[in-house]
Amino acid sequence: MSIKLIKKNKKGKTYQANNFKILYRYKNMIAGDNSENVKELIYFITGSAEITLRDKTWTIKSPTEIEFPAKTYHKIKALSDISFIMFEK
Repeated sequence: MSIKLIKKNKKGKTYQANNFKILYRYKNMIAGDNSENVKELIYFITGSAEITLRDKTWTIKSPTEIEFPAKTYHKIKALSDISFIMFEK
């Protein structure tokens, strides 16, 4: 298996593995914030985040699992530095 850095910016880093991504986001940074997605299954490994799915918002602490349906508004706001694994289906 190879893991390749595919994006690094002020929000954090994203790595691509064979069939999943490993993401790191810094405190107060946002991931998602769109509805242009395929189905996503996310495993939060470290940290805490504010999750928005459609019109509902709640706070999660790692470790936990979240699933975002395809073409559904979602947003992840890092309340601390976070890391998670994402499977896109």
